Amino acid sequence: PANNPSAAVTYNLAVTENNFKFPQVWRTNIAIDQKLPGGIVGSLDIALTKDLNAVYHQNINLPDAANTSAGAGGRPIYYKTFVPGVTSNSTANTRINAKVTDAILMRNTNKGYSYFITTQFKKKFNMGLDAMVAYTYTDANSVNDGGSIAQSIWRDRQVSGSPNDNVVGNFNNLVQHRIIAALNYRKEYLNTMATSIGLFYSLAPSGRFSYVYSGDMNGDNAGGNNDLIYIPKDQSEIALQNITNTDATIYTAAQQWADLDAYINQDDYLSGRRGQFAERNGGIQPWRGQLDFRLLQDFFVKVGEKRNTLQLSVDVINIGNMMNSDWGVYQTPNRSALLTFRGYDANKIPQFTYPYLNATDKTPLTTTFRDEITGSTGLLSRWQMQLGIRYIFN
Repeated sequence: PANNPSAAVTYNLAVTENNFKFPQVWRTNIAIDQKLPGGIVGSLDIALTKDLNAVYHQNINLPDAANTSAGAGGRPIYYKTFVPGVTSNSTANTRINAKVTDAILMRNTNKGYSYFITTQFKKKFNMGLDAMVAYTYTDANSVNDGGSIAQSIWRDRQVSGSPNDNVVGNFNNLVQHRIIAALNYRKEYLNTMATSIGLFYSLAPSGRFSYVYSGDMNGDNAGGNNDLIYIPKDQSEIALQNITNTDATIYTAAQQWADLDAYINQDDYLSGRRGQFAERNGGIQPWRGQLDFRLLQDFFVKVGEKRNTLQLSVDVINIGNMMNSDWGVYQTPNRSALLTFRGYDANKIPQFTYPYLNATDKTPLTTTFRDEITGSTGLLSRWQMQLGIRYIFN
């Protein structure tokens, strides 16, 4: 600033590489419909999308890693010196130019892809009844998950290696399996009215998440909680520190390991990856089924030679939850930042704690998921009703 030439000034920059190309994909799809015995129509849809010029973000102000962490799960780290128990290290080597916070270079990559395969069967019955059932398998990998600005896209990508590596991971919105079914009935009567009743059911995993450390384990100054955990095979592969509770009692390292080991054993994903890093968006939330109901009541209105329609509608979203409060409930992880990074010892071995789920009453974290009935996802676990009125001109 002009009024204070000695003041520190830092900048965030975003630039494109030479010959940068706007996003471009190759997409191929094929669809087949076939009449089957019994009046059933079967469909098969296959689609493949391959990135040709996706966007890949690098922080070119981040130097090469200064060190590699010792012990199991060694990874590149940007700390230059190691003070036991110190989680923030002022000598971390995270900027080539000290006056530039991040310099994000937008480049092209062709490593991402996605595909899906859908099979569907439908049939029209007599008396206005029709039914459908379908299954979709999807796989999708991307270098970045997307975001609002280049810096946050780079910052928020969970990594176990260099934050600048051009590598793919599971796409954060990937739903690998989905089953849907629908049943509809419509009946006209008295030449003046029609009633339609519909049910729609979907069954799929609720979402994906990444197991990360709380804190800046690799020292890249990206804000923390973007470092994928290493899943220990046994107690020898993790250094845990005692936790002193507010009442001066101790949650010992041995107690923490016993609870952590039990947690890993009960988690299908973690227990299958002991001795490996967690994957970006590798955690899968439980399957969730939702049944929706729709009632349409049509009243035909004669206007000259045309028949218009006054339509009243009732939609009950997640009607199964209205019938039973245990149905249609969304489950979310108790904690995705599983371990808290507490610094390095003088031998470059990272130190961690496994905090309580609830420190006030000393409740350990023992299960992966909980029912979500509050917060941003709370409405997904509750039934909702919507009333509508519409006039349809013919």
